[in-house]
Amino acid sequence: MAFEFKLPDIGEGVVEGEIIRWLIQPGDQVEEDQPMVEVMTDKATVELPSPVKGRVLECRGAEGDIVAVGATLVVIDTGIEEAPPPQAPESAGTGTREVRKPASPVRGADAALATPAIRRLAQARGIDLAKIEGSGPGGRILEKDLEVRGKVEPGTPDGEAPEFETLPYRALRRKIGEHLTRSKRSAVHYSYLEEADVTELVELRRRYLAEETARRRITYLPFILKAVVSGLRAFPLLNSTLDEEGGEIRLHKRYHIGIATATSEGLVVPVVRDVDRRPLLELADEVGRLTEGARRGELKPGDLKGSTFTVHSLGTLGGLAATPVINYPEVAILAVHKIEERPVVRKGRVVIRDMMNLSISLDHRVVDGAVGARFMQHVIRRIEAPGLMLFEER
Repeated sequence: MAFEFKLPDIGEGVVEGEIIRWLIQPGDQVEEDQPMVEVMTDKATVELPSPVKGRVLECRGAEGDIVAVGATLVVIDTGIEEAPPPQAPESAGTGTREVRKPASPVRGADAALATPAIRRLAQARGIDLAKIEGSGPGGRILEKDLEVRGKVEPGTPDGEAPEFETLPYRALRRKIGEHLTRSKRSAVHYSYLEEADVTELVELRRRYLAEETARRRITYLPFILKAVVSGLRAFPLLNSTLDEEGGEIRLHKRYHIGIATATSEGLVVPVVRDVDRRPLLELADEVGRLTEGARRGELKPGDLKGSTFTVHSLGTLGGLAATPVINYPEVAILAVHKIEERPVVRKGRVVIRDMMNLSISLDHRVVDGAVGARFMQHVIRRIEAPGLMLFEER
């Protein structure tokens, strides 16, 4: 009996997916719940398991193909539990036969010693892992081993080096491009930049980390998320999405903050849910779980959807200013820049303070300039006096 495995509906609003990597091939014997194919949607990248046991007859679609939800991906013969092993002719003079295992042997890139994250990165760069010599323990392939090895244009007849090389524009990079293009075409962007004196915040964090009772390391981001939620409560238009077709601005009553995170494969935005309801240290734990999971490629689809506002922090790489692109269909995104000591004037005297710049981009169709500026000043006041946020905890 031939069973057709179709691309399931693996997320709210998902209508198609991109085949990232086949984990099986025709002729393979598969067990129930065995991963067969890695598929990327605009929500997440997932491995799809086989719901039945049998022998693979067809794998429809090549890596990089876009397939619609409901389209057949794999055809499995469930009437044969195990393919008969192929046998070689009898060896001369011995009467014995060579017997080989029916399953396909691990070969090529599949045999390379590498983590799933490294395999995905190699796939995105068009790198054949079978040709890479790993520098890690036991020959494990590390990210540094994946030097740019894309498709190289032939050199000139006179032996000069090629003028350029190409990398595949697909998988997560293509999804990012599609999402950002839609945002720029839809939202009417404008940006506002300001600086904050975070000397008290730096000192508060330093005192906490110096305490013997400090149970975990805490970054500045949880404080910033709390300050953002305080601002969203005061200016609810920034915690909204615009439904143009329905003619509605939806003011969200819950505060699910996306935290844009740079990974080896591109930018992903895991979502911290109900920031207003989480105590600061619990919030720090959740931020750590999501950012680490994003970098390892281990997040679940539910971790990547439902945000109502986004914060982007690059830490020490944050630069001085930016014009971030709104995470559509949200109406605002806040970029947090690096903290550094600067000379500033206080009460007529030049003093050294810990300063940080912030940049916000907003959708002018929903949020006027004055509202955006007042929101930013509200957030800055909370960041500059972090003790005030303790009185706003639930």
